[in-house]
Amino acid sequence: MMKSAAQLHWDYFLLLEKDLIAIAETLELSENNYSAYGPRLVQLILSAGSELDVALKSLALAMCPENDAATNNQPNMCHFKYMLIEYAQDQFATASVKFLRSEIVLTPWASLKDGPNCVFDWWASYNNIKHKRAEYYESANLKTALELVGALFVVDAYISEVTLEPHHGFTQIVDWDSHKHMPQLEQYYAAKYSIGKK
Repeated sequence: MMKSAAQLHWDYFLLLEKDLIAIAETLELSENNYSAYGPRLVQLILSAGSELDVALKSLALAMCPENDAATNNQPNMCHFKYMLIEYAQDQFATASVKFLRSEIVLTPWASLKDGPNCVFDWWASYNNIKHKRAEYYESANLKTALELVGALFVVDAYISEVTLEPHHGFTQIVDWDSHKHMPQLEQYYAAKYSIGKK
């Protein structure tokens, strides 16, 4: 039996979380270390940013398949930003992620409340690191990594928690601090997974 897209996203998130755990073994997850940077953080940022692009496309297909974010062959963050503002602003703008073993709680999508002109600093940093790594190497810091992992967690957790499949694999260091239910996805998953449901 093939894994669902939701499970594939979740499995990959758990792999990225293991990378974060390995980093946390030598770098304390603390606001005091937000400016720390290095090659392992570069790797995590690039992987998390790339996966976030893919996960947002899956979210678009599940939540609003007629939207530009779902139909465009190469949607970008502008497409996803408009989609989230239109279909899930309340849930995403208020979703808080906590990092266990620390006091850090982040709300990575909070700027959605500012409307279409909102800016995600962590996304800008990811793109700078991806395209001009030598120039922006110091931007590959702990703060950017945690914000990107947090943003990805919100997307993957919303995709995963409404499936009718049991969860396979629990997070070890990243979890919800608070979030609102997302009924926008239930109809899609209920239809998709109701066949064969016992």
